[in-house]
Amino acid sequence: MKDEHMALDALPGGDQSVLQALPAPLQACLSRAPRVVLIANNPAITAADFQALNIGVDDVVVSFNTCIKASLLDSRSVNVVVHGYNAQDAYFFGLPLGPDVQRLFDQAGERCFTMLVGCAAPMSPLTRVAMYWDRIPLPPLWNYPVDRPGGKRYVGPSTGFNTLVLFDWLRGHVGYTYQLMTLGFSNEAGKLWGGHAWDYERDWLQKSDVIVVPLQPRRWWQKLFRRK
Repeated sequence: MKDEHMALDALPGGDQSVLQALPAPLQACLSRAPRVVLIANNPAITAADFQALNIGVDDVVVSFNTCIKASLLDSRSVNVVVHGYNAQDAYFFGLPLGPDVQRLFDQAGERCFTMLVGCAAPMSPLTRVAMYWDRIPLPPLWNYPVDRPGGKRYVGPSTGFNTLVLFDWLRGHVGYTYQLMTLGFSNEAGKLWGGHAWDYERDWLQKSDVIVVPLQPRRWWQKLFRRK
């Protein structure tokens, strides 16, 4: 499905189908899902934060790249792992899989999916793998800032923002009824890498109807040892 209001040939990947890139089994999971929960690679996330979500078997939990919180994931839910492409060095962040993610796929491969974002070369599609070219033809991604003060260009949307916009679009255009939620999409763990337009991404999130789940309050002694 494409957005007919956009100049689809303006950027590479503009002619791809946003919906058809998703494997049919994942589409079926999304049609049943009460929630889609995006878990950031945020060191400030604790087991208590994750447990407070009370993830159910039909909830879809989305993690990114190196999946630093993979040890908290449950094989009984549906899990999607999204890997962004590093064009400069020609590899996907987080591949090959780390041990905790590999364990998840070994235990419940039929409930685990992979999403590759920013593909730069033709690849054979696999049953449980979604593949998106750079860039996904959706307005918030299409209109992503390019230039910034000082002349250096942004590298493009973060892996998390690509995925957030995608799942937001799906529920608005395909008829999915899930709630869309984020955990740890903040700057609570320290300085963010400067390659993305974080202000643009944060502004979009604040204006959307995505549910931003706050992290659990920290005890005083936990704050002393929190990574900076």
